[in-house]
Amino acid sequence: MSGFDFTLHQKPIFDSKTSYIQLQVGKGKKQQPSIYIDSEAFDCIRGVIWNKHREFGNQKKINQINNDDWCRILKGFEEAIVNLKACTDADQLIDVLAIRNQFASQKESIFAHKEALQQFIRTLIQWIEMHLKKEKYILIIQNDL
Repeated sequence: MSGFDFTLHQKPIFDSKTSYIQLQVGKGKKQQPSIYIDSEAFDCIRGVIWNKHREFGNQKKINQINNDDWCRILKGFEEAIVNLKACTDADQLIDVLAIRNQFASQKESIFAHKEALQQFIRTLIQWIEMHLKKEKYILIIQNDL
């Protein structure tokens, strides 16, 4: 995790060697709006999602999350932004983001990108809130290699 791409992409611009996460509005119809997130960037917020929605699974290819559950997740994202701002070292960051052991070794690298991570979460909140006004579900689709 040396370089992070904390961008919400409108198209799957990743190559065949890059895994990514797709957030898709609705229940999976192709014409529904989607954004694409680099898997390493998404790994930084996985723990926050899981803490607010225990049915979220890393092993599932598709996680269908309803409006009420997204509202809880969004509150977790907002708390994470506040706590990240107050975070003074990489160990605190691990607790704030509920990062699992396999990513703990990259905590210094993640901490170095703390401001970009906060902005990434803010932008993600805005995108999700905009679509939850019209839809009952947003899917998290894992496109791993």
